[in-house]
Amino acid sequence: MKGFAMLGPNKTGFIEKEDPKVGSRDALVRLLAVAPCTSDIHTVFEDALGPRENMILGHEACGEIVEVGSEVKDFKPGDRVLVPAITPNWSDVYSQAGYATDSDGMLGGWKFS
Repeated sequence: MKGFAMLGPNKTGFIEKEDPKVGSRDALVRLLAVAPCTSDIHTVFEDALGPRENMILGHEACGEIVEVGSEVKDFKPGDRVLVPAITPNWSDVYSQAGYATDSDGMLGGWKFS
């Protein structure tokens, strides 16, 4: 897959990465549009997450599902979806209690940042 990435501090560009593997609760989405946001800017130019290399940017998107995992019941290939910045693990007790941002640990719902 080709993606726009943080190549290193203060440096961006396009890179090739392996296609992701779909887990049992995952959906693979072919992106139609991606919206890099201010957190991407802070990550690249202000060292917000610490040094990173070859990290794909843009975690707010819309696209079409091309594959779903064996446990996914509410989505199917061909569905068009929005991918928000917060993508919690809905099986986590914190998500079920209303704290989706902290699923799987402090700020764990921000897995695509």
